[in-house]
Amino acid sequence: WDIFSTSHIFDPTILCEHPSGANMTTEAAHLLTAGGGFLGLLLVYRFVSPRVVPLCFPGYHTLPWEKKIQVNEIFMAGSHSIVVCIASWVAYFTVEEIKPTILWYNCAVVRHTSAFFLGYSIADLGLILCYPHFGDMWFIMHHMVSIISGFLGMHYTSIPYYVNMFLMMELTNPFVNFRFMLKALGYPEKSRLFATTGVLLFISWLIARIIPLPIYVYHMGRLMASGEFFKIEVPMQLCSTFGYLFFTVLNMSWFRIILKLFKRELRG
Repeated sequence: WDIFSTSHIFDPTILCEHPSGANMTTEAAHLLTAGGGFLGLLLVYRFVSPRVVPLCFPGYHTLPWEKKIQVNEIFMAGSHSIVVCIASWVAYFTVEEIKPTILWYNCAVVRHTSAFFLGYSIADLGLILCYPHFGDMWFIMHHMVSIISGFLGMHYTSIPYYVNMFLMMELTNPFVNFRFMLKALGYPEKSRLFATTGVLLFISWLIARIIPLPIYVYHMGRLMASGEFFKIEVPMQLCSTFGYLFFTVLNMSWFRIILKLFKRELRG
């Protein structure tokens, strides 16, 4: 990653002009993506998971009702994270305009991925509120901040690099959700599949949530020091600072647990 390249030095010629009003507002296509994500993922929860999961895990049929709906929710969350992960990482490596110094750029991939993420967050928060055993208060707070972040990433064209870094965190969640699914299905924690998932979870967490932290702070600090940061919309200023701080606290606290699990897997 060219994260500390001097080519990213602040230069007014590479800072985009403030977008036109048409680019600043949420368009019908973004709302369709958010609505499609919301409805599509609920369909995955209700109809796809009960048919797909038993093909790989026949024990699904013997689970009590509470466990079945939990597995369905986990499958839905995992499906969403795969889509967001692929879209955000592809955007990072292929869209040249996603740079730390770009203030405004109407990146279709980032905005539609944010919209899809918004739709999922609303759907999953609804399930958590209907079935409280899906998650505790921290999960509810996490999803509320995610809804705000997803909406702002969809609505505004500001700082797409930093919005995309939020989305790139989803690299970890296929492994998180698969591990949750194995546990819900009653797989022994000392099985090879459980251990492999734990190792992959640790590696992906380092790549997507720990290593990017100093990178984000470095570039954001430079953006603030230049004064350019304060040209963007106030909601984006708040979300890119306090929102990222909130997720960082969660990431570090969860990483402590993941690190303990990783050490246990290494000891066998």
